[in-house]
Amino acid sequence: MKFHNLRDFVTVGRLGGIRAAARELNLTQPALSRSIRQLEDELGVPLFERTSRGAALNTFGRAFLARAEAATQELNRGREELQQMRGDMGGTVSVAVSSVASLMFLPAVLAAFKKQFSQAQVRIIDGTYPIIQRGLRDGSLDFAVGPLPPQTVGEDFVVEELFANHRCVVGRKDHPLRSARRLMDLGSADWVITGAIGPRGEEFREIFVRYGLPVPNPSIQCESLIALLALLAGTDSLTFLPRQWVESPLMAPLLSRIDIAETVPGPSTCLVRRDGLPLTPVADALANAFRREAAYYMPSLNLR
Repeated sequence: MKFHNLRDFVTVGRLGGIRAAARELNLTQPALSRSIRQLEDELGVPLFERTSRGAALNTFGRAFLARAEAATQELNRGREELQQMRGDMGGTVSVAVSSVASLMFLPAVLAAFKKQFSQAQVRIIDGTYPIIQRGLRDGSLDFAVGPLPPQTVGEDFVVEELFANHRCVVGRKDHPLRSARRLMDLGSADWVITGAIGPRGEEFREIFVRYGLPVPNPSIQCESLIALLALLAGTDSLTFLPRQWVESPLMAPLLSRIDIAETVPGPSTCLVRRDGLPLTPVADALANAFRREAAYYMPSLNLR
């Protein structure tokens, strides 16, 4: 089984056809078809259903695609790792970063990182935890920095806590309930449940139950940060968010905190990566930059 066979298969599977894959790989269609047949001969099973409309992954192909994607990602990482060990200041790193980490210290992290790897390409994504988990497993993400998910993390991941956090009630500037000082005074508000790390309905319920209050019935669960910002800034909706949302200069002109007496704990911000495989030098340098900035930020966090 050769690397180019895996690469060609992954590209066809991702793009959904020989013609598009041949264009991306700068190969002729007959050469690409021959490469796929070689891989199928090696595996002893067909990977595609071939029709007059093209080639579509069959059951075998769909099962093998995830493994092939992970294998090609790791082989590419291995090649980059050797180049970085040789002194190359380039390479690529892909990371998922939550809103809290982005608002707190992402610019400082990247500035410090670029001093060490000036030519590196950095890919940053956000998304729900299931999407991030898939990216970590298939190798398209090197690591993630964000809230610890509420469900149990699999044994194939290493979780490193960077700092603990808590949440506050967040709404728009000049919100009509801005003078409220108790959670019970906000029960009739229009609440939005956030879902960046997965379904948060149970977490939302537990906050009110903890203080013996009736649980509101939110009509919106928002898993988009841009949509959430639009809802909070443009309506009378409220939600529970990490306090960095209102402390950030970027958000401060739009959002404000309603200072209730009750404490609302939040998930710790963690660095999550796959177990059993080391980070490349460029990914490790970026992870260390996040660790340093989090350690620098923690004392000021504890004083507020």
